[in-house]
Amino acid sequence: MHDRVLAIPLVRTGDHPSAERRALQRRVHRGSLAPVRPGVLVDPSHLQGLRSEDRLLLLVRATTSSVELPRAFSHSSAAAVHGLPFVAPAPTRVDVLDPRLTRPETTALGRVRPGPEIDDTHGRWAGTPPTMPTEIDGAPVTSLVRTLVDLSATAPLDDVVPMIDQALHDRRVLPEMLLDELAAHERKGSEKAGTAIGMGSALSGSPAESVCRVRFRQVGTPEPVQQHEFRRAGGGTAVVDFWFPDQGVVVEVDGRAKYEDPTMLDGRTTAEAHWQEKRREDFVRSFPEVRFVVRLSWADLMQPDRVRAALRRAGVPCR
Repeated sequence: MHDRVLAIPLVRTGDHPSAERRALQRRVHRGSLAPVRPGVLVDPSHLQGLRSEDRLLLLVRATTSSVELPRAFSHSSAAAVHGLPFVAPAPTRVDVLDPRLTRPETTALGRVRPGPEIDDTHGRWAGTPPTMPTEIDGAPVTSLVRTLVDLSATAPLDDVVPMIDQALHDRRVLPEMLLDELAAHERKGSEKAGTAIGMGSALSGSPAESVCRVRFRQVGTPEPVQQHEFRRAGGGTAVVDFWFPDQGVVVEVDGRAKYEDPTMLDGRTTAEAHWQEKRREDFVRSFPEVRFVVRLSWADLMQPDRVRAALRRAGVPCR
């Protein structure tokens, strides 16, 4: 989807003489063109099926002509450029960093924030791709490391931990890079950023697992083992999302993608995927140390009290 958005042709009305601009506006009224922002249009067929983060990326592309150094796209806009996962709807305004400002400015289409200049000339990681600013259609974008640290200081844990986890899981960054960037600049929210970065885990296999870890922290559970393997000689293996060994409790996160995403189904029907998951759970339950298997849906994860109640019923201590 990311590459598809980057390939969408943009019609910039400012590139056309006034007569052609009037003709383009008539096409907007007829519905054969759709505005992305004032002065930038697209064929509406390209908007079909776009997620909110895809629309944000498209808005970023539409705004590139007004962003140049020392300004740069940052925060959620940079996250969209870097292809990081969004678990909540993406903003409908672009985020821009401007080191010349002393206080934020907000317009209908964008938020401009103060902050240090974008560069990769400091520290032991200088010159490595994760710390280097990038660009989109010629406009500067904060580096992957800077983006993750900026969001760690400003975004809810629900939103930023999945981004950090995926970057670590895909080996795009190292935890030390994030910690060094956090220490390199004073920023509001540094304590919160330290918490988010400290929670980062390369073992999380999906954004839902990342959000689940945030919920465990919120409800005060013991630290579970991630991706624990149950193995029986000659009888197969099963890897579970979370394992609380002292309580004998397995926690599995059931995202809809497991049963609906063609990539994850890998040629199976939804019914076949459900059946295989049941067989897998039966295998896990057959181990004497497993007392309880808790399954949490995305809807459960959105309500911490439901997570707390499910864990308490299984015997996992919570606040």
